[in-house]
Order: sequence, then structure tokens, then C-alpha cells
Amino acid sequence: MSRAITTKLDERAVWRRYQSNFPRHLQAVARHLQTEAMKNLAENCNHSDLRLSFEAFIALIGPNGTRLTDIANAMAVSKQACNQSANAIENAGYIQRISDPSDGRAKLLTLTARGETLRSDGIKVVAAIQTQLTQMSGAQAMATAIAALGKLSSALSILMPGNRGVDNHRAELGGLLPRLSSYIDNRQMALTISKGHPGLKMSYATVLRRIGPSGDRIQHMAASQGVSKQAISAIATDLERLGYVSRRPDQWNAQRVVLKFTDRGRELIADSVACTDEIEAEFEAIVGHNSLRHLRRTFESLYKALQLENDAESDNSSVDIGALSQQLIKQLGQRGAEALAARLLAPGRNRGFSNG
Repeated sequence: MSRAITTKLDERAVWRRYQSNFPRHLQAVARHLQTEAMKNLAENCNHSDLRLSFEAFIALIGPNGTRLTDIANAMAVSKQACNQSANAIENAGYIQRISDPSDGRAKLLTLTARGETLRSDGIKVVAAIQTQLTQMSGAQAMATAIAALGKLSSALSILMPGNRGVDNHRAELGGLLPRLSSYIDNRQMALTISKGHPGLKMSYATVLRRIGPSGDRIQHMAASQGVSKQAISAIATDLERLGYVSRRPDQWNAQRVVLKFTDRGRELIADSVACTDEIEAEFEAIVGHNSLRHLRRTFESLYKALQLENDAESDNSSVDIGALSQQLIKQLGQRGAEALAARLLAPGRNRGFSNG
């Protein structure tokens, strides 16, 4: 086997590992749980002005109040970033600041009556979502997975004592998955930066996770994630400046641009995969080989059953579509390919096509 072929096979193995791994599956299921919970709370429980970032505060604030620094430590974020989020939640009316009885100079974050209602409703909503996920995975598989997640979270010290969201038997995933997903994000970032990528930001994952080996269009990435083209373009500009991606003309549509990884970008992907392997090794050291294998199977099964990130798993790039069109022209002939195209564009018409 030639060196070029071997290198190509290695690249494909890296891409498969990058696009399909336990941390990614867990985080996708966590996002699904949080997004569905927030949607339900807004539509069915009349809670307004919600953001995904609110969940951690509502879950982590204890019955007697909690210091901002303790929440920041549990979330592995800076006190400044934590305070900005707290301000938004306070403005929405879900939390308030009171004097700390043990230190008159300090403040505690506590839930308002509205915040207590949100937490109570949240536990019920997440319990219902967990029931749905349990039906997909099986009761025993879910129970075993929750036990392993709890062991991981405890060993990593990412849960606040007295977290009622976790103590409630029906809403264990609501307390465990978001914290562990956030931990993975921060750990992955720290490890990747240590491998020579100091300019990375969490927000860049919006683009990096979506660019396949053959690249992808900004319009497609924006539409698949429900964000604006301007937001994706701004991140793409940062990634270009860092040397990870480049904008290339779409060879199948001159009016569009495709984002592709540069050599530096492919190094980033390879380093990211190495970091993922390190994280999984750390998890295995905590829960053991069999428990981690079970977690992998359970979350891969949920990931596929929920059809999460389907367009990211497959390389739906314009280059692949172009290659497919060339293959069809070769097999069907020009007239046959044109007939097929007409039929696809007008599915109600009963038109046939023939070779030649």
C-alpha cells in the first residue's frame, strides 16, 4: 500500500472518530434535553425570557442561597462570565441577590418565587423527557447509564451539594447531563489549547463541527442550526484569521462559497480527536472499562434514535452532490440525467427516462 493511500485512510479514520464519539453523542443528547425542556417550559408552562444558560443557575442554587463564586467554580467559568449570566437571569425575575448572613460584605444568589416555580416545572418537564429517552434505551440501560454518570460527576466534583435537580429521582438526567457536557467542553478546550491552538473559543464549535472533509457552505450551516448567516460568517472570518479554514468558490455554483479546512485546520481536527481519546481514557479510569462501554452504546443509540446532527454525521457538501451528478450522467447519459432532473423538480409528473 502506497504512503499516499495510507495517509488517506488515516485521515478517514480521524474524521470518523471526530464525527462519532462518546463525548459528542453525550453532548448532543444533553443539548436535546435542554432545548426540549426550554421549549416545553416556554410553550406549556408560560415561562418567558428563557435561555439555555439559565439552567445551571436554577439547578445549582441551593435552598439557602449560593455564592456566585461557588456556581462559577461548579460551571468551570470565570466569575465575570458567571456574573453576566446572573445579571440576565436576575433581570428576567428568576433570581435575586441577598446579603450573606455569614459575611455582610458578600451576596448570595437565591431563587425568587418565580424561580422556584421554574425549577419545580423544570423537574417535571425533564422527568417526562427522561421517560421518553428511557423508552428508547430501555429501563435497565438507562438506570445503568445514570449510575455511571453520577459516579463520573461525583469524581469530577462538578455538582453542587444539595442539588435538588439531581436528588429528585425522576429528573436525574436533568442534573447530570448539562454539568457533564459543560465539563467536557471546558476539558476539550483546555487540552486542545495545550496542543498548540491558543486562539480557540467555545463559539467556534458551531462551525468546526459542521465542516466535513469536503467542506460546507455557510448558508447550509446556518440553516441546519437555525442561526443567521452573519453569525456563521463572523466565526468563519475568525477561523480564517487563525488559519484553520479558507473560503473557496463552489465549483458547482459560482455564486456560492464553500468553507474548507486548511492543513492547519486538519491538524486541529487530529488534535481534537487525540483530546477526545484522552477524555475518554480519564472517564474509563473513573468508571471502568465496562461502564464506559455501556455509556458509549447507550448514548450512541439515543443519538441515532433522536436523529441528532444527521447532516453533520454525513458529508452533505456541494462537492459530493456534484460528484453524484457526474456519476448519474455517466450511468444514465445526458438525456437520461436531464429527464431525472426534470422528474425530481416536478415530482407530480409521471415522466420516465431512458439511457442514451
